[in-house]
Amino acid sequence: MSRIRTLLFSLLLLGAFWTAPAAAEQTRLVCLVSAITGQASLSPADGPKKPLAVFTRLREGERLDLTPGTEVQLAFLQKGVRETWTGPATVLITADGGQSPDSAGPPVTDKLPLRARPAGGEASSILTQAGEQATAQVKTRDVTLPEDKPLTDEDRAQLAEVEAQVAQMRQAAAPGDVGPDIVLLEELTRLDQRRRLGEELKRLREAHPENETLAQWDQ
Repeated sequence: MSRIRTLLFSLLLLGAFWTAPAAAEQTRLVCLVSAITGQASLSPADGPKKPLAVFTRLREGERLDLTPGTEVQLAFLQKGVRETWTGPATVLITADGGQSPDSAGPPVTDKLPLRARPAGGEASSILTQAGEQATAQVKTRDVTLPEDKPLTDEDRAQLAEVEAQVAQMRQAAAPGDVGPDIVLLEELTRLDQRRRLGEELKRLREAHPENETLAQWDQ
C-alpha cells in the first residue's frame, strides 16, 4: 500500500514538474500557512528550498517538508477548511488539499468561519488575483489609505458574525497561530474593506516585524 501511495505521489510531482514551465502564470494560490510548530521548509515552483513562514501563500504544486514532530496548519480559504499536518511528512499542495505519501496519517481537518466561495474563485479573496492586487494596493506607509466600500445591512451582519467568531478563535489559538488574522483579512478583502484591511496589515507587520513574507504583501 505504501508503495502505491509513493508511486502516485511521484506521478503528481512529475506532472507538476512537466507542467510548471508552461503553466507557471496559471498556477493558483490555494492556501496560506497559519501556524508552524517546529521546523518546516518550502520547495516553491520558481525557486530554491527555503524555511516555511506563517502568512506564506502557497500555490498548487509546491511542496512542504516537515521534520519529525513539526506541526503545520494550512488554511484553504476557498474550501473553508484548515488542515493540520504532523511530521515527518512531505506534503504536496493541491487545490483539493494537501497530499502526502509518507505521513503517518491524514491531516486533522476543521472548518473555518468563512462564507463559501464559488468554485471558479470569482469572489474576492486574498488567494485570487484580485485579492493579491487588493493587498498589494493597500499601502500603510506614509500614504492615505483607500476608503472602504459601503456595506449593506446584510454585509454588516456577516462581518459582525465573522468578527465574533474570530474573537473566539483568538481565545483558543496557541501562541504563533495567525489563523484568526487570516480569516479576518479574508473577510475584509471579500467585502472590499480596504481601509480596515490596511489597518490590519499594519498591525500585523508591527506584531511580526521579522516576517518577510508579510512585509512583501504590499509589493
